[in-house]
Amino acid sequence: MLILAMVFSAILISMITGLVGYWMSQIGHHRQAVGRAQALSIAEAGLELAVWKLNNQPGYSGESATAYGAGQYTVTVTNLSGSSRLIRADAYVPNANRPTAKRSVQVTANIGTTNIGFNYGVQVGDGGLEMTNSSRVIGNVYSNGSIIGTNTASIQGTAVVAGSGYIEGMDVTLNAQAHTIRGSSNIDGNATVSALQSSSVDGNVVADSISGCSIGGAAIYDTRSSCTVTGATTTPNPTDYTPAASLPLPISEAQIDLWEQEAEDGGTMASQNYSSGSRSLGPVKINGDLVMSNTAEVIITGTIWITGELRLSNSAILRLSPGYGALSGVVVVGTDESAVNGLIELNNSVQANGSGTAGSYLMLLSQREGTASTAIRNSNSGVAAILYAGEGMIDIANSAAMKEITADKLRISNNATVTYETGLANAAFSSGPGGGWEMQDGTWQLIQ
Repeated sequence: MLILAMVFSAILISMITGLVGYWMSQIGHHRQAVGRAQALSIAEAGLELAVWKLNNQPGYSGESATAYGAGQYTVTVTNLSGSSRLIRADAYVPNANRPTAKRSVQVTANIGTTNIGFNYGVQVGDGGLEMTNSSRVIGNVYSNGSIIGTNTASIQGTAVVAGSGYIEGMDVTLNAQAHTIRGSSNIDGNATVSALQSSSVDGNVVADSISGCSIGGAAIYDTRSSCTVTGATTTPNPTDYTPAASLPLPISEAQIDLWEQEAEDGGTMASQNYSSGSRSLGPVKINGDLVMSNTAEVIITGTIWITGELRLSNSAILRLSPGYGALSGVVVVGTDESAVNGLIELNNSVQANGSGTAGSYLMLLSQREGTASTAIRNSNSGVAAILYAGEGMIDIANSAAMKEITADKLRISNNATVTYETGLANAAFSSGPGGGWEMQDGTWQLIQ
């Protein structure tokens, strides 16, 4: 009986031991599952906090062993581009030294951008384009008003004038379209016109009337007077001239309002006057003027809105922070519907530069209304990437050089040059490297 009792006792103890082991294993699995759930929650909180800090703590690049809830998290921020960051959060319960559970998640964060298509080296509104004294546009021109050139002014690209406007006294290296081409204009490519008068075209011409002209290619026309045609001729013209449509300028009032709000959200300051040294600004609203001279430098870290005037002289420099990467930035000057505020003046070798990365441009935008007075004046070797005065006049002179100009009216003189870059057709503008970060949908990943 004793032996039998010992056998049953051993069996019972074995069963109890197995059951206790099973219970302990289940408790361990449950604790681990709870720990992993806690770690996942901590990791996701780390991601959320990292995006908040990118938007509110300039220069944020991650953190290590930050206590949160029942554990800790470490955040690593990797720069993918000027507008994109890879954020990884590693969470540990109860800590990173002796964790019982760990979870790792990552997400891609992008900064908010606005794409604006500058599809022409120069785009002009109803005020039209005037060019004199060997000034050049290296790129295409689209104008809602007439294009007038004197003293070997040239467009090294295609020139289009909408509506009933004309091209006068202009050298155009590619094709041209206008209601009338006149005044000893020289078109190296083809011409589509209603009337070709006292001008030469090396290529083909389609017109209603041609007079006092020279055509190197074929000509299709209704009437002809004192015009030599080297190629074949077809008359009458089976199709009446159809004018090019007037195009709206590429930036809306709503977009300008958004830029103003971005600047104002960064705080406000009074007028600023810098004559030396370097400092960073933005996003910020300046209630008044920004005046820079004598090699003073401003590094733009976010959108700037100047309600008065922007005046740069004597080698002063405006440039985007390297943190913009391939993104572009903007300085808005003036106030809506004001014919007084908004003057931008660039004199004596000043610079307005992007971040240093290809595809990054700085745009100086004037809101001054009306073409009776100048909205933007750039002279004496001033260099700017993009100048924009959608409701005003821009005056460029004396070897100034730009990448793109858009204005209601434009004057270019004295060897000034606009050289178009193809990247401007889809320039991406940002509020700056310190603002606007948000998680990109579909990029969240559980790593561990």
